[in-house]
Amino acid sequence: MKLDFVKISPTENMTILVKTAVPTEQQLAVGAKLIEYSSVYAEQAGFIEEPINKNAAARLRMMAGEFCGNATMSLGAYIAFKNGLEIGNETDITLEVSGAEGIRNCHIKAVDGGYIGTVSMPLPVSVKECTLNINDKEYYVTEIAFEGIKHYILPKNSIGEGFKAKLEGSLENLKNAIEDDVFGIVVFDEENMRIDPLVVVKSAGSVYWERGCGSGSEATGIYLAYKNKESIKCGLKQPGGIITVDVEYDNGIKKAAITGKVKIAAEGTAYI
Repeated sequence: MKLDFVKISPTENMTILVKTAVPTEQQLAVGAKLIEYSSVYAEQAGFIEEPINKNAAARLRMMAGEFCGNATMSLGAYIAFKNGLEIGNETDITLEVSGAEGIRNCHIKAVDGGYIGTVSMPLPVSVKECTLNINDKEYYVTEIAFEGIKHYILPKNSIGEGFKAKLEGSLENLKNAIEDDVFGIVVFDEENMRIDPLVVVKSAGSVYWERGCGSGSEATGIYLAYKNKESIKCGLKQPGGIITVDVEYDNGIKKAAITGKVKIAAEGTAYI
């Protein structure tokens, strides 16, 4: 199979967007092949499709049908690039995205070396406290469920150092305990306002410590908003850089958005 693609770096959350039409039922398998080290290599893949809503510029479907803020931002930046947006100029691009109802607005500004993107994020379906068994120990976490993905906010001060080894050693137990196909464990160091997000897509067999996670950043902002009972705007450090999350709280979450840097890394043809 011959596929045209663009590879994009939103806060180093390396993303492949496939431009060639691929049947929905084949996208998971195709995406899983593309993100392998022996292929184009990335943390995730999505497919650019024709939108149903005439007000949307395009439709993005992620390989497992989940929502991804970084990939949405990436497609917005790519469309701005194709439209010739010049440095210093800004534009709004509306997109249909899997795992989110309606359309998402992307505000894109062209800057030296890439783009700054802000994406309106879908609101959570539920927020609740629960426990996860990690390394034979129960940890209190906050479960933030979106359509298509659940994130679990795990305070770093509870799990301590060596959290990567602890979580990786408990992956099979976590996969069995969490019914959802796509989930994330977000280790949150509140003192330093840093997150380390582990994202799992069971159907694709993918497990990544993401260098930048849009939905994980939103989930952390929602966690802080509920904890403090107030609106939150903050920058969250992660391995690939900083993602700013802006959450409006008024007896619940009313709006949420993320902002990050986007760079178009490569464009070409892949063979699988």
